[in-house]
Amino acid sequence: MPIQLPDLAGKTYEDIVDEMLASIPNYTDRWTNHNPSDPGITVLELLSWIAEMTLYRIDRMPGESYINFLRLVAGTSGAEVEDVLHDLENKPDSDRARIKLLKFLNEIESGSKKSIPEIKAHVRDFLDSHYRAITKDDFRALSMEATEDASGAKVERVIVFEHPDKVEVIIVSSNRDKYDELVKKVAGYLYPRRLIGTRVQVKAPEYTEVRINAGIVCSLHANPLTVAKNVETNIRKYLDPITGGADNEGWAYKRTLTVFEIDHIIEETGGVERAKYVDFKNNKNSIEIDGLIDLKELTVEVKKDKGT
Repeated sequence: MPIQLPDLAGKTYEDIVDEMLASIPNYTDRWTNHNPSDPGITVLELLSWIAEMTLYRIDRMPGESYINFLRLVAGTSGAEVEDVLHDLENKPDSDRARIKLLKFLNEIESGSKKSIPEIKAHVRDFLDSHYRAITKDDFRALSMEATEDASGAKVERVIVFEHPDKVEVIIVSSNRDKYDELVKKVAGYLYPRRLIGTRVQVKAPEYTEVRINAGIVCSLHANPLTVAKNVETNIRKYLDPITGGADNEGWAYKRTLTVFEIDHIIEETGGVERAKYVDFKNNKNSIEIDGLIDLKELTVEVKKDKGT
């Protein structure tokens, strides 16, 4: 929940005088004459008048001040904005957040009217953006950012491992035939943003082929074809490298797959009475996954419960 900022201009001269008079006993019990003729009260009234004028101006900062702060953050102003923006857009490893900020500033410099909330939002987004690759979150965000404006293949998930001698960045995309291109692009984007001496290795994930045969018994009044299709959809969704797993953030890297969790997925599907069997075709109850799962084969045999 956002903090509600006080309305500073709502305080009147009389409010401030009353607050200051009420606070006198907190500091001394020797000041007992609070009449307007007392020189100390005259000083308090003068300070209250200055405070009221200051608060009024704070709550009414002119729009040009916000634009000047935007220029300060962007590092340029006036006609130079377009030149700086052109140079950055022609460099593949340029900071995307700064390009976005400069485009917004260029609209203002070209005469477009922007509201103060819009200016605040763009400055805040820029200041909150990742530039230096230091933490795991930085590496994830920057790796995603490296291809977010690309028209073709994009990085859709990033897995980061920290080792004593390097930072390992594994990028995941649904376009597996484009990994060489994506690795090169992400590595080039991370290199100028890493800390000096940090070794960064960007690579494509390993995939383990998985083949699953499952037999299910559906409920008496369920449509067998619909149930089988839903079971297949749920299994594929759970094993998906990008959106799978228990948290829907992709299959955990190198996580072992067991028949028991496939049983659970099946029996949680509507219309399923029970899972009859789950077979990985390796005569085992689990599969060691080298990286992510490549589901090569999935067949679902369904039988209808005959009831009692």
